[in-house]
Amino acid sequence: MKKIILLLITISCLSLAGFSQQLPLYSQYMFNKLLLNPGVTGNTDAIELRLTARQQWVGIEKAPSTQIISGHFRLNNGTMGVGGVIFADRFGPESRIGFQGNYSYILPVFNEEASLAFGISFQVFQYQMDYTNFTFLDSDDPALMHSKENTWLPESDFGLYLYNKKYFVGISANQMIELPVKIGGDQVELNSLVRHYNLIAGYRFPISGDFDLEPSTLIKGTFLTPFQTDINLKGIYRDDYWMGFSYRSSGDIITMIGLTYKDFAFGFAYDFATSRLMQYQDGSFELMLGYDIPLGDDTGRSRF
Repeated sequence: MKKIILLLITISCLSLAGFSQQLPLYSQYMFNKLLLNPGVTGNTDAIELRLTARQQWVGIEKAPSTQIISGHFRLNNGTMGVGGVIFADRFGPESRIGFQGNYSYILPVFNEEASLAFGISFQVFQYQMDYTNFTFLDSDDPALMHSKENTWLPESDFGLYLYNKKYFVGISANQMIELPVKIGGDQVELNSLVRHYNLIAGYRFPISGDFDLEPSTLIKGTFLTPFQTDINLKGIYRDDYWMGFSYRSSGDIITMIGLTYKDFAFGFAYDFATSRLMQYQDGSFELMLGYDIPLGDDTGRSRF
């Protein structure tokens, strides 16, 4: 039964109008906004390294699974940032494995009380379709392929990011090129990659000398599918411990906890689905590990 459900979900995702998870889903993006917006590149006075591993819909075979290694830092002149991402994303018979390079140009604004960054990234990835994961009604159909097909594709993201120690606002577009995905020669042609848009914003309120509260939101989607909204609330104690809750308009409820020790960071998130899918799976789990290598003053840096 779980295989049938996964197959139905995959088929719906392969159609252009229903392809709501063409890009990986994250729950702890507020701790690594580089994954959404290349304008974040270089927003810290450290070499910021992050490892993110996510397993979605635990209990469903070959459900979405994502692994990311990212890093970025600001150059010595303070006006540019560089970074990179290595990623692997799998969902049913589909997989993407690739890498991207990020660049940002950073300007001081509002009497140098904030920074505005213009970011761009270029990526190359291998798209693979594994037909051995399908169950065919007619296995003798000559139009069916019982093998793996793959192709290499380039892509690009663009983003603007305004930030200081108290707030952040960013807007970005992912998959700007929107190339068609062609596999299997002339027999099979998937729809084009779809451009995705993200709007993220948050503000950090000091509640006491030891405790801060940060509400934030993320609005994301395409012009071909409904937009989705996340509403987040994060509490931070002494800059070393944090707990957060999120509500996703798709019906997911997310809890997050984490801590830092010296230059290390750890975060864990659990997604609880309230849709019909909840009866077939045990939630989604996401782990984030980080290490920051200080490069200079702490003037523009926020651990969270």
